[in-house]
Amino acid sequence: MFKIGFKDKYKVIHVNNEIGSALVGGAGTYMNEIYKYHNEDTGFVYMNMGNPLDDFDADEYKQSGDIAIMHMQENSKLEHLDCDIIVIQFYEFAFCVTDELLKGKKLAYVIHSVPTPEPYISENPFGCNYDIRSKFEHLCEKADVLVCVSNAEKNKLSTIYPQYASKIRVVHNGISYDGIPKLNKNHKKSRKKFGYIGRTDYRKGILETIKAIKDMDAELHIACPKNDSAYLEKILLYIEAANMQDRVKFYGWCVGERKKHFFDSLDALIIPSLYEPFGYVALEGMCHGLPIISSNNGGLDEILEGYKYKYNPYLEGGLENAIRSFKDDSEEIIYEQQQILLKNLTRFNAREMAEKYDEIWENLINGDCI
Repeated sequence: MFKIGFKDKYKVIHVNNEIGSALVGGAGTYMNEIYKYHNEDTGFVYMNMGNPLDDFDADEYKQSGDIAIMHMQENSKLEHLDCDIIVIQFYEFAFCVTDELLKGKKLAYVIHSVPTPEPYISENPFGCNYDIRSKFEHLCEKADVLVCVSNAEKNKLSTIYPQYASKIRVVHNGISYDGIPKLNKNHKKSRKKFGYIGRTDYRKGILETIKAIKDMDAELHIACPKNDSAYLEKILLYIEAANMQDRVKFYGWCVGERKKHFFDSLDALIIPSLYEPFGYVALEGMCHGLPIISSNNGGLDEILEGYKYKYNPYLEGGLENAIRSFKDDSEEIIYEQQQILLKNLTRFNAREMAEKYDEIWENLINGDCI
């Protein structure tokens, strides 16, 4: 275990596998926002799930303290950390949650996503993923409080596990931004350059987006890592068969300045997920003043409340109609919709998110009803 200003005693310790530049998706964005507004009573354990011989560069974490780095094979060291609350961020850490770990400690499980297929079947919500189900249930059973990142995810969890409903709390994710974002006005010149950013996963709806723009004057610019090779191959085969090679462009995983330039280059951002527990990507698009075309399933509907360019991802032609509506609407209508996005963004402030978590931790420590 390597300590970066990690102290002997904390009230709260977050155990996670994404922080600093070790960031994959929404959970990592959340973790960095929580770190940004943490107090001196909060520590962070970054658990390396990869090769135990992997080297790391402390500079990559970008933060100056309260971080301990360990490999998952060192998990027994967690039992010796002095704190009041252990916060688990990922179901794969279920193996860490032992009776020894919980001696004198409370457990909070922040559920960034109930790990079911999409769509899930209520009679068998985890499909054949028995290992995932076992880990998830272990954490839910042991936790003193379960925090969901949207009302949609709370409803999903309490529907599958009504016995846990009383200990579920909702804290919407938040994001940091400086002042009122400047509106992206690329759509005044063109409404053909659409973008997708996220994981390569069938649940993200990338292939459906390519199919939706097939017969339009439109391009899709994709910023994603190579998560699912089989799904990516399926996408590439469709692009070739449809002769769309010049209209679908891949940029790889964009972070930092590359990510900023990617957003700024678009006419609109498309979020075609079959389901999103929350949908940090929508907040990122809003921070760049972009028009957004999004599915309305899960937490996205809460982020985009009152917004026009949403669609049901399970309704045939829904995405295509939403894109055509954006392309055909007047500049005045698009401007009005961008104003709705800016107003909604103020409801998802990262500092306020961190404060709500601090309230939950204090109540948990004091034994108050949470």
